[in-house]
Amino acid sequence: MGSFSSLSAFANVPASPVNERVELTKLHDADPYKQKVNLTTEEYKDRNGDLWVLPVIRQTELELIMDTSLTHSKSTIGTNKNFIKAAQDMLFGMQSPGLMSKVASIQTVSGTGACHIGAKLLCDTLKPHTIWMSDLTYTDHAWDLIGGVEKRTYPYCLPDRSGVDFDRMIDVLNTRARKNDVICLNACAHDSSGLDLTLEQWVELAGVCQKNGIFPFFDSAYQGFASGDPDADAWAIRCFVELGLEVCVAQSFSKSFGLSGERVGCFHVVLSSTAHRQAVFDRLYHYQRGITSTPPTYGANIVSMILTSESLYSAWRADLKSMTDRIQKLRLGLYNELIRRRVPGSWEYLPSQASL
Repeated sequence: MGSFSSLSAFANVPASPVNERVELTKLHDADPYKQKVNLTTEEYKDRNGDLWVLPVIRQTELELIMDTSLTHSKSTIGTNKNFIKAAQDMLFGMQSPGLMSKVASIQTVSGTGACHIGAKLLCDTLKPHTIWMSDLTYTDHAWDLIGGVEKRTYPYCLPDRSGVDFDRMIDVLNTRARKNDVICLNACAHDSSGLDLTLEQWVELAGVCQKNGIFPFFDSAYQGFASGDPDADAWAIRCFVELGLEVCVAQSFSKSFGLSGERVGCFHVVLSSTAHRQAVFDRLYHYQRGITSTPPTYGANIVSMILTSESLYSAWRADLKSMTDRIQKLRLGLYNELIRRRVPGSWEYLPSQASL
């Protein structure tokens, strides 16, 4: 018998980029200090550091258990239609049916799955020269996994991180971005700075995108979780749509519903007309089939039930308010404590109290 080669086919696999949050979490988990706090997590925790399950989620789960019409069969090609409609209404508001007829939406495996499918769609169709991301952001691996597209950054934060460096941001987009380039934008609660554009700046940015043919890709991971008001947190997206821009939106329900483990997400493409809606949806479904076939239904059923029930929706809004009020209080307390202690290395990066 012949001998097998000892050289593995994977011997030359390159090292993957370091994920800073993952590495920090490893350090946190290995630290024996009992009063340690992991500030990298995006899940809402109670004062004991445990994941807080929203009361409305518990209530909804009990109602779902009693609903004998629900089964564990996989979703169909159109995915969970009740969920899709509820997700669209939450994101775009109760706008005219004319808008919904121009929106192609598909359920995804959380916002990460939505970003991946969106990256694939835009790279295959627009064939952008460059993907523009803010210079301080959480690494979006979806674009790294799509080859052949240059990834560049635009200025976002001022050097002292006290605000958005909007003038430099607009200058770079006006002078360096090309037609059909894609710009990635956080709809609210900018990750990782927490600094958002003003309403006036959003309008100006929409005009720059329209003038230069830059395609907006919104990451909406914190709707409702940022301010406590889902409508306020969707303002930027609705502004771009009302101004007539085509946009893509990756929507996640992990933070605002406390459902990180259920991987509930949705991807939306807002088109300028109804003519290409079906073709875009068919393309999205084609990508979905090759990734997960069909998305999970349990978390989507919870979300759609809450968003379509007047009583459950009111309870969810109350839970949101409870979370965001406490987050604001904790941030202010941390700010004041850092000021009191003058923690070395943090003083020069403290934002103004008004931006907390």
